Amino acid sequence: MRRPGLLSASGVILLGLIVMMTLHEWGNPLEGDNEAFLSAPAITAENIVARQFNRDSGEVEYRLLANNLEQYEREALTLLDHPNLSLNNGNNQWTIQADNGEVRDNGDLIVFENNVEAVSKNNGVTLDTRELHYLSGDRQVSAPDTVHMRHSEGSTRAGSMDADLDTGRMTLKQGVVSEFKGPKP
Repeated sequence: MRRPGLLSASGVILLGLIVMMTLHEWGNPLEGDNEAFLSAPAITAENIVARQFNRDSGEVEYRLLANNLEQYEREALTLLDHPNLSLNNGNNQWTIQADNGEVRDNGDLIVFENNVEAVSKNNGVTLDTRELHYLSGDRQVSAPDTVHMRHSEGSTRAGSMDADLDTGRMTLKQGVVSEFKGPKP
């Protein structure tokens, strides 16, 4: 009669050990690989549409589209795949697109990288560069690398560029070269 009780107690102890081991594994699924867990994106999304509104007027300042988004909380960084930014600046509208993008500083800085193209249909200007920064709060655009611009009068190349979207003032730096088309005789 004592043997069934001993087997029953052994079974309960064994079952308890299995439950404890299982719960321990569930509690720490990546034990020993915390870096993989911490560097994984917190949010992933597809077909993104985001809008930034002016705090005073309530009007849309820009609209940002992207194929994919990955947000990393650890680095406070959001990566974008094929971002497309439409800026509305009164009479002047710009569209900026690139292969890759990053949103930094809580959305105050958007960095466009690889095959960047900015187009102003109002002015007939197309700008190409490898990297372009948009500071949304200051409404400033800068290109720290070579810039190629095409416009109705010809083309311009510069080593870098800064622009103020509110005033419309653009500053070209580092070896600026412009070629203008003359009128046809």
